[in-house]
Amino acid sequence: MEPAIQDHYPDDAAACYGCGRLNDQGLQLKTRWVSDGSGETATETESATETVFTPRPEHTAMPGFVYGGLVASVIDCSGTGSASLAATRDRGIDLVGETGSDAVRFVTGTLEVRYQRPTPMGPPLVVRGRIAEVKGRKVTVELTMTANGETVATGRVIALEAPDTMRAAG
Repeated sequence: MEPAIQDHYPDDAAACYGCGRLNDQGLQLKTRWVSDGSGETATETESATETVFTPRPEHTAMPGFVYGGLVASVIDCSGTGSASLAATRDRGIDLVGETGSDAVRFVTGTLEVRYQRPTPMGPPLVVRGRIAEVKGRKVTVELTMTANGETVATGRVIALEAPDTMRAAG
């Protein structure tokens, strides 16, 4: 399996609670281009991404169900990871085989989440993202979260390229 975009974030931009590879207490979310089963990534026209996360007992809202804030967090980081994939590809940056490199890092400008039904505790949550627009330093991503093949939430992230001042903070 190819490394996720989060594996390519520079060390000074890899501490996010949701998706930072250097945050041992975080969720360690990983976002990749969707494979079509042939071993190749999604085509440029599909621009489909995927993040998979299995909630843990501490992510409970009510017995048997996932806390809604966690659902939003997973959609949020999947959206910014998807934006990073899209912008990195759009700029022709090749990250194959490298980690901790120069992937373009994004932060959330807008997060919209619509809960479709209670999210069950237990099965992996699969977030599929579709790149709706890449416009300079802004990327819009439409997302769908499923559990057991059923849609539990949808979202939209407008991601903005992280300013250098955020990366320099330590």
